[in-house]
Amino acid sequence: MRILVVDDDLIGSRMIQFLLTEQGYQVDTVDNARGALALIERQTPDLILLDVNLPQSSGFEIFQRLRDNDYEFPVIFVTAKGELEDRLQGLHMGADDYICKPFQPAELTARVEAVLRRYHRAISGDRRRHQASGLEIDVASLQITLPDHRIVRLTPTEMKLLLHLTQHVGQVLSREELMAHVWGDNYVGESNIVDVYIRRLRRKIERDAANPTIIQSARGVGYKFAGV
Repeated sequence: MRILVVDDDLIGSRMIQFLLTEQGYQVDTVDNARGALALIERQTPDLILLDVNLPQSSGFEIFQRLRDNDYEFPVIFVTAKGELEDRLQGLHMGADDYICKPFQPAELTARVEAVLRRYHRAISGDRRRHQASGLEIDVASLQITLPDHRIVRLTPTEMKLLLHLTQHVGQVLSREELMAHVWGDNYVGESNIVDVYIRRLRRKIERDAANPTIIQSARGVGYKFAGV
């Protein structure tokens, strides 16, 4: 499990990194919004511990930007701001938990474990491994294994999209159908969200994302899963 700590308190970040590393987590730290977003773009974490008071952008602003870009990993706000209004704002925005400094080490690790446990239980309604035309799909761990034995991590939305495609091998699915199944009929975000996520999947599973063979396009209609 990889955890990203976003906090401009260097001493506090190092303490959290030490505590969670002792529990077996891989922990990265960064002290600003730009660095955090760059790290997330390169490798999606399993959880973020996010400070509210950051230079340039607040933790609330970073959180909203992540959700606007459809990143769905769990977030715990960790901050010295313990006022009720701040806690309520974070939770109303959709954060998974809110912990105030100072805290006991056991409290931090317990909250991290509880959030990760809830999160994986929620996204793994089917815990079985699936075989799909050359791919081994592990829904619970959000991982797929390619024929060359390379293991790739997916986000929950990427997994949901891939599963729907693999359940209709060789069948062209329209963008509208994919959007309705993955994002729901009430989705009001960008209309090209399907194309965005198809590109993400291709970068992860295709040998050459510019010339895809696994997820193929049907011009003007949508996409189909052709197998590996």
